[in-house]
Amino acid sequence: MANDLSFMGSYSGIDMNTVDSLIQAESGKLVKFTNKQASLTTEKNAWKDINTRLSSLYEKLGSLQEEKTFQSRNTTSSDATKLAISAKENALLGDYSVEVKKLATSTTITSGKIPAAENKSIKDALDLSGDFTISNDEDSKAEPAKVTFSIDIKAEDSLKDVASKINEQTKASGIQAKIVDRQIILTDTKMGDRTFTVGGDLTEKLGFNKDSVLIENRPDSTTGQKSEIIVDGITITKDTNTIEDAIDGVTLTLKELSETGKSMTVTVKEDTAKTEKAIQDVVDQYNSILSFVGEQLSVGDPSAEKNKTGALVGDSSLMRLETGLRSLMTANVNNGSTSVKNMKDLGISVDREGKATLDTKKLKEALATNPTAVKNLFFAAEKVETDVEGEPLMTAEKENGMAQKMRSLINSYISDKTGIITNKSSTFDNEIKDISKSITSFNERLEKKRANYIAMFTRLDTVMMEAESQMAYLNSQFNPPSK
Repeated sequence: MANDLSFMGSYSGIDMNTVDSLIQAESGKLVKFTNKQASLTTEKNAWKDINTRLSSLYEKLGSLQEEKTFQSRNTTSSDATKLAISAKENALLGDYSVEVKKLATSTTITSGKIPAAENKSIKDALDLSGDFTISNDEDSKAEPAKVTFSIDIKAEDSLKDVASKINEQTKASGIQAKIVDRQIILTDTKMGDRTFTVGGDLTEKLGFNKDSVLIENRPDSTTGQKSEIIVDGITITKDTNTIEDAIDGVTLTLKELSETGKSMTVTVKEDTAKTEKAIQDVVDQYNSILSFVGEQLSVGDPSAEKNKTGALVGDSSLMRLETGLRSLMTANVNNGSTSVKNMKDLGISVDREGKATLDTKKLKEALATNPTAVKNLFFAAEKVETDVEGEPLMTAEKENGMAQKMRSLINSYISDKTGIITNKSSTFDNEIKDISKSITSFNERLEKKRANYIAMFTRLDTVMMEAESQMAYLNSQFNPPSK
């Protein structure tokens, strides 16, 4: 082929530029193929973008069904440094007077100086071996009531090892060990008026008085106490500083005692900010979809010389989606309410272009007046009876809420199995694949033509060369050179 290319055009003047021009002239159909493929890819990507936007709107509409969206609570404490408050979605609203009389504490037993630990690091061996026990009155109903945990201490164990062995049983015993200034501090992991005792043959050697198994006999031990608060005149005691059942749905965290004779005020109010944001998110996402759909369906300016149209102009499925979404944003809902029956009653207006705008003030008023009706505008079910001849009456639920209907419309487009977009994407993939095959076949035919042209024109040059050679021979015969 290389020799053919170098020889071609030597006599005929027909070179590779001529071949390229001929191939270019015949490749017009290839341009149509590639343009069609690019157009299909653009359409597929546009539908992919629509699918993403619709999925987002589907999720945002779903949040309007959640209790936490409509029952969020806002809490305040008149002195958060002494008393903190948090509330669940269903907490009862109101102001509560709270006085913190006592904070819950844990029982502790502190050892004295440990002779074996004097002048040693907490990592040095104590040269003590024997048994050390902790008895915890964890459950007075248990048989026996007192539960004893034994710690086996060996001569090579250090003070740190002793503490570690005690802590290995903390999950079961409820007692935790710490080391401060080479002394062992044992602390009950639970608060309240609880007791535990220590014993074993190493009691004294570990700094605990042999006769002081009862903690009240040790001046360096403290007995835990319950917390005590007064809520609206009612005294409440608990074995914790985090009280979750004094006020329904409210958690009180005690930090410091109240000033003597003074109570603090905690308030649980309805928090509409979360509801407002959820509805605003739906409006914003709806507008985003309508704007993008409008761009894809745009015919541009037909009078313009280089008019640019949307990728999906004239697509009937997309036009039905646009019409359906706009219609649902303005339709009345049969939710049993006369005050909130459409989006306009929430302050959501839709202009001629389909764009929605939220009047936050009007929404706040609707939420303050009847939050249940607002929720039922989005999600409401009506019981209906179906009457089929020969069959008993059947009761079913009919979804009337705006969000329910819009999610149903959206699902018909984004469903992984039966959705319109899924089917369209599959069709696009098949068409693009078929065009790719056509392009490959067409390019193969062009390459064959190119090879044929090169061979043909090379033969032409060969024939012309031979003709020229023969002519030169004849001339030499008829016109011999003069002597």
